[in-house]
Parts: sequence; structure tokens; C-alpha cells
Amino acid sequence: MTVEIAHRDEVVLRHATAADLPAIDRLTAIGYAPIQESFVEMLGADLYEAVQADPGQTWEQRKAQQNRRLYAEHPDQVWVLEDTGWVFGYVTFWLFPERRYGHLDNSAVDPSCRGEGWARFMYVHVLEHFRSLGLLFAHVDTGLDDAHIPARAAYEAVGFDRTVPTVDLWRAL
Repeated sequence: MTVEIAHRDEVVLRHATAADLPAIDRLTAIGYAPIQESFVEMLGADLYEAVQADPGQTWEQRKAQQNRRLYAEHPDQVWVLEDTGWVFGYVTFWLFPERRYGHLDNSAVDPSCRGEGWARFMYVHVLEHFRSLGLLFAHVDTGLDDAHIPARAAYEAVGFDRTVPTVDLWRAL
């Protein structure tokens, strides 16, 4: 049974199913490509590959596995946007009820639908879900590079307003 969360026009925001995972993988590869390119540009290809969590895999495989692991453990924490059978967006999140907060994790929207407010739509409903669970805070982390500008804008549009700037420093030896 599909669990629907919200509607906007003909689009349904709902819990993902196993059948949605290939679409989520595709959206992840498309959505995160500019970010990965930015990382490679900032770090250099050799350092970028050396510091990845699972060397030997492509970044697409690593990122897809994040979503698939979360789906395997907590399928209700992976939501998709569907328009008459076409999955064109997704959002994942983690819950930390003992600490009274939720964490927005991965998300992407098909490029043909960007700029239409779909990320904000998903985030608003995730935040409502957090509130319904009695959580007091929401967290998301993002980069300060130009590739993250759209993500930061969407997070700020739904009220994320407290920042902790950090800098990761690396050097070749």
C-alpha cells in the first residue's frame, strides 16, 4: 500500500517503494553531479578519490548506496514526488527522537522541474512530519561552494536560519 503524504496539483508526495529505487538512483546521479564536480575541482581528483568513504566505487554508487541503506532500514524515511507514474523528485531524512531533532539528508528534483518549488514543497512536509513526531529541531548540512547555492536557497526558503560555517582544509604531502 502506498502512503501518500501530500498533493500539489496532480503530483503526489508519498513514501517510496522498492520499485522507486532506480528512479532515485537516477535523480541522485543527475542532482549531485555538479556538487561532485565542485568537490573534484576544489580538492583535485587524486585527493578526492583518496578520501572517499568507499574507494573503488564511483561517487554515483556511493551516493545511491546511502539512499538504499536508509530505505532498507527505514523505508518510511524516503519520500518521492510522483506525477502519474513518473518519479521526478525525492527526499530522505533521519530521525533522532531521543535528541528531539530530524535531519534532512539527500534530495533531488529532475532538472526539467527545477525552479518550480518542488524541493521546498518536500521540505515543508518533512518539517511538518518532524513537528508531528514532537521533534523540536531540524538539521541539514550543505556546502558553501557555488554548486550548493540552489540547495541553500531551498533550505533558507523553508526557514533554516541558524548556520555554523565550517571549513575543511586539506593539503598534499
